[in-house]
Amino acid sequence: MQAKVEPGWRFWLLAVLLGGGAALSLGTALLFLVLGLAMAAPLLGLPQGSAGSFLNIAFTSAFVGTVMLVGLFWLIRPPVATAAETAAGQRRLALASLAMLIWLPLVGLFRVVESSALAWLLLPPLVVIGAVIPAWFLIELARRGLNVLPRGRSWQILSVSFALTIPLTLLLSLVMLAVFVVVLGVYLNTQPQLLADLQRFFEQFDPADVDLQQLELIANQILANPVIVALLISLVAGVTPLLEELLKPLALWLYAGDRLSPAQGFVGGALCGAAFGLWENLSALAGAGNGGGVLILVARIGSLLLHTTATAIFGWGLASFWAQRRYWGRLVGSYLLAVGLHAFWNLFGVLSAVPVTPRLPLLNRLPVTDQTFNPLWLVLPGMALLNLLLLVWMNYRLQREAQTAIRLAHPSQTDSPAAGTAQNQPAADERMEDILSNRNT
Repeated sequence: MQAKVEPGWRFWLLAVLLGGGAALSLGTALLFLVLGLAMAAPLLGLPQGSAGSFLNIAFTSAFVGTVMLVGLFWLIRPPVATAAETAAGQRRLALASLAMLIWLPLVGLFRVVESSALAWLLLPPLVVIGAVIPAWFLIELARRGLNVLPRGRSWQILSVSFALTIPLTLLLSLVMLAVFVVVLGVYLNTQPQLLADLQRFFEQFDPADVDLQQLELIANQILANPVIVALLISLVAGVTPLLEELLKPLALWLYAGDRLSPAQGFVGGALCGAAFGLWENLSALAGAGNGGGVLILVARIGSLLLHTTATAIFGWGLASFWAQRRYWGRLVGSYLLAVGLHAFWNLFGVLSAVPVTPRLPLLNRLPVTDQTFNPLWLVLPGMALLNLLLLVWMNYRLQREAQTAIRLAHPSQTDSPAAGTAQNQPAADERMEDILSNRNT
């Protein structure tokens, strides 16, 4: 990958995106900070219930704006490739692993702070730190031994994901949701009994006192309607994964002309997916402070892992195709695999969210305890483990390919006993970087 960045169209596009995005994010952070502090001040007589949420949004926006500023810095100062990146990558993974160990007691602290009177003041930084640490760890795990991106390019990819990919995905998702609501409304008008039952349920619905029997009745009535089930599945496990998996690696397209290696596509895709998953988690935690933040913080790790793995795999397929146009199989196969992982996760996520066991054909054969239990709750942890194994396996495979390429390109040096010593490590790092950047896998 070229170390020198010329001020062409890509430079100016990134400058506008990152500069404008940073200004907007930091301005939003300042606005919500002022509003949150004003709500928290009892002398002003403003409602204090939303102070915590406003401050959570302020810290989240400040974090996103800071990432964009770092990306803008590396745009002005072009990324450079150095042989020292291998040692730096090992240090980063060690630090990220240590941070994950610290994250565990941090979750306990999160629970204590969330129920305290000072939650509005202490919780916002914990929200950002608690969401960022798992994302950082997964990024370092994905690029372990694959230090193929020039220093600073990773920040650019993260910044573009925040500045371009996420807003565009939000906009198209809203359009898609509006179409779904219109189609569902048209269909419900043809089902007067179901429409009347739904209206009566929502009129009587009280979040503080949920009637599980009534909820189960409504859930089974909806799930018994094949048209509504088809519409829900098509939205959650069809259109949404197709759209998001197509857009998430958008930042990589800006570097398609650089002939990225498959390893670079994999690492870049992991960065894109982690940025997307991190933004989703921060958005979900914006309302933390009512006692449910800890559950969201822990449960959303699976979603973060899904986005990181799926986009890393598709990034690998994209880069393989850009390197050699004959790799249609990798391009289509990686996209379908990413969509499939996302679709099944969304499908089982929605079914698992039902607080009762819906009467579906296969579920009736599963054992049910006296307490409310949904057997599908067991599926998501298994899928999270599958995503983790896929991420680690792809990383291992790409490392092996790089080592094989080095042995084939420099057999006399790699077979030498001194080849693995620290003295010759910088040269080996440079050879690996050159091969991963230029060879067409």
